[in-house]
Amino acid sequence: MLLALRDADSDPADFPSDAFMDEPDPATYRQARLSPNWRQWHKAIQSEIDGILQPDRADPVTAFPPGSTVLPSKFVFKLKKLTDGSLDKFKARCTTRGDMDRTFYEEAETFAPTPQLTTFRLLLALCLKHRLMPYHYDVSQAFLQALIPEDERYYVRFPKGYIHPKGYVGAYMKKALYGHRTSGRLWSETAHRFMTDRYPTLSRSTYDECLYIGWIDTQLFIVLIYVDDFIVACADELSRARFHTDIMSTFQATYSGVLNQFLQLRVDVQTETLPTGESYPTRIELSHERSITDLCAKFSIDTDKQPPRSPMAEGLSLPIPPPDTIDRSIETPLKSLIYSLLWLARTVRPDIYYHVTYLAQFCHQPTVEALTAAKRILHYAYSTREYTLGMTIDSTAPQLTAFCDSDHAGDTATRNSVSGYCLYFHGMLIDWWSKKQKSCTALHSTEAEYVAMSEACTSALAIYNTLTEFFPSAEPITINVDNSAVQTLVTQRALSSKLKHIAVRYHAVRNWCQGPLRKFTPVWIPTDDNQSDIFTKALPITKHGVPIIDKFTARLLDIKDRRVKLVEKLRAAEAQKLHAQQQQLQQQQRQDQIVLASLQRQNLIG
Repeated sequence: MLLALRDADSDPADFPSDAFMDEPDPATYRQARLSPNWRQWHKAIQSEIDGILQPDRADPVTAFPPGSTVLPSKFVFKLKKLTDGSLDKFKARCTTRGDMDRTFYEEAETFAPTPQLTTFRLLLALCLKHRLMPYHYDVSQAFLQALIPEDERYYVRFPKGYIHPKGYVGAYMKKALYGHRTSGRLWSETAHRFMTDRYPTLSRSTYDECLYIGWIDTQLFIVLIYVDDFIVACADELSRARFHTDIMSTFQATYSGVLNQFLQLRVDVQTETLPTGESYPTRIELSHERSITDLCAKFSIDTDKQPPRSPMAEGLSLPIPPPDTIDRSIETPLKSLIYSLLWLARTVRPDIYYHVTYLAQFCHQPTVEALTAAKRILHYAYSTREYTLGMTIDSTAPQLTAFCDSDHAGDTATRNSVSGYCLYFHGMLIDWWSKKQKSCTALHSTEAEYVAMSEACTSALAIYNTLTEFFPSAEPITINVDNSAVQTLVTQRALSSKLKHIAVRYHAVRNWCQGPLRKFTPVWIPTDDNQSDIFTKALPITKHGVPIIDKFTARLLDIKDRRVKLVEKLRAAEAQKLHAQQQQLQQQQRQDQIVLASLQRQNLIG
């Protein structure tokens, strides 16, 4: 109520200077003015507008020409925090309604590439393999540094409620503004020109256009561009200093040092120092601990209760509700929770990936049971929030090792099988997924395993091609399966007549596993050693509880150090208990000796 009584025209100096961290982000300019953080929001707004009205970016106008197309705009407010929960900055982004620009609606190209999360993890793995240090650069107002062609420029009206001190009502944009349909493409082309002009020795990956790899003065140099974030990996300090000078002189950018945060992920780079004074990474850990804590507060998870020992009950099968019984009131919270859990599972928590993707089918047909199951997954993630996706180079492991598995007719509603897959680069997990086999219904388990292996090879082949593009000596991929019949099917020359009804696209795996130019080497392993089993079904508590530390979770999340600490803690507790028992026994022996000596004295006296 106090916020509603505030004068919207109050001066920012009348508001407290300290930030209120628990305040929600304003949705409109008026809400920002009524917020107790108005002093900080006002500074962020002025900084954004000043950046837009720089002479080389836009021409301010006091009135729009008659008949011109004027696009509306709005402020998007975000209180940005660091991975430890502390305040980073108040950010106000002025965005336009680009969908209302009908001038180039049909013919304008709007595609702008962004890297896959697998590519990001591959970059970190290459840093560990080649002893490269990852550094982070952030380009401020990146889209506003991309030039718009003269025949595509447009007018923008300032957000509703905002009054410029000089009476400007909008601007004629010379450079791209956030929200326009072509801004992403223009910035992507600008960043690519920067890389090709300044670093012609670097090659752009054919399989991920945001990845650049090459050599500068015989030193390996890697750059990954994620919109306005530049991740630079190099071993030579002189090469990094050169890149620092180039990007600072071309764009308005900030240097964050060694990579410690990316897409709200906490990145912990552990290093060692050479006698020459140069450092190199020995282990990298990715975590989402703060995000999990924030999600629990958002969805009212009682973290004081006993946490579940597994993300989902074994064999859980939720019925699809009839259309006339769907409760639409829980659709929005269920979608929000599922999408948040999907982000966790896709980035750093592969141990909950299957469970989240299973519940994702209820986003458009929500049920109370699905919402309860999703909250259980979040509660489990909170109880294990200290788990990190650890990456440590294993020089004895093959370059690429894949695991694939399937659960035949695992979906009880559609009778479709479920495929699971994970990929390691020198012992470091870089890719995983779980999905239903929608294009076919397997008649028996061998067919399901055959389709799962084909899908797994397709995903692993993208990483293999990326590596061979820059490192020609890449080894064939070792793909592990727990079905010996599938191993025989993909290596024999004749195609079994029992598999001819399967779609042709799945038979490509046979070409990849045969001949002198084969890309995969299938290997049979026991089911207990198949790490992709966790991506096909909800495992029992005996597997997903403490014993799974040895079987699956330890390998997927690389929490061997924590397992060692747990064993040491248990051993210390046992030693302390034994020591207490020994002390109690010694005390009892001393008391017995005292009683015996007393009796002996009494006999002598008598």
